[in-house]
Amino acid sequence: MNLTREGLAERSGVPLRTLRKFEQKGLISLDSFLKLLSVVGGLEEMVYILKPKEQSFKSIDDVLKSEKKTIKKRGSIK
Repeated sequence: MNLTREGLAERSGVPLRTLRKFEQKGLISLDSFLKLLSVVGGLEEMVYILKPKEQSFKSIDDVLKSEKKTIKKRGSIK
């Protein structure tokens, strides 16, 4: 994208100091990270990854029915 650090900071609204810290230490707030992604691309992929998968259960009864019943056996005494 031919952006300098200063240009990326200006376009994203993320302070240059925060951008440098992210480059050096890998630490950044989620808000700032999403702002950077919106400028450089990748925000749509993050939304897709975080999108919940289709629910297979419609009620708590469906969850309970899906659980396998285990038969408890007592240990034998020798």
